[in-house]
Amino acid sequence: MVEGRFAARPLMPLRLFRIRGVAVGGGMLLLFGGIAIAMWYFTSLFLQNVLGYGALRAGLGQTPAAVVFMLVARFAAGLLPRTGARLLVLAGCGCFLAGFGWLSQAGAGSGYLTGVLGPTLLVAVGIGLTFPTLMAATTAGVPEGDAGVVGGLANTASQAGGAVGLAVLATAAAARTRAASGAPGTTAALAAATTGSS
Repeated sequence: MVEGRFAARPLMPLRLFRIRGVAVGGGMLLLFGGIAIAMWYFTSLFLQNVLGYGALRAGLGQTPAAVVFMLVARFAAGLLPRTGARLLVLAGCGCFLAGFGWLSQAGAGSGYLTGVLGPTLLVAVGIGLTFPTLMAATTAGVPEGDAGVVGGLANTASQAGGAVGLAVLATAAAARTRAASGAPGTTAALAAATTGSS
């Protein structure tokens, strides 16, 4: 607010939020950042604390989703001029919902392939479709001189969403673990807390 009121050349000109794409795109990146970044954290906990993987094996277990995310993001960037942002974001949201719905079914008896790999690949497709599309849509209607500022805002929004989303979800998971077991740490309670299953 100080920048907006007193700075001759503010770092983040508030007038940019009057551009619909900046406001909507930034808000969606904030939301999706909170959802997507938390997935990596909770699947890592699930792999280590429920499936008994070591840290290296858990990291390797998440690698396929990271590779799929990068490949789909490149594909989405090329597809965007032909399909438009709305279709790609809707397809990404569908993948998010299906992937997280599937992931929420994982429990203490789940294996890697159906409990983690399948759902995280689906979520990774959603991330790959939505993030580059929202970044492009956020900067699309911005004057050329402000594109760098808005690009930085979009990146910051997704990171801030990730930090806040992870804090909220980790707090909820810890409370769920305590409620499920009486004391945190049992495999069933950790499975329920990290995937949302009952």
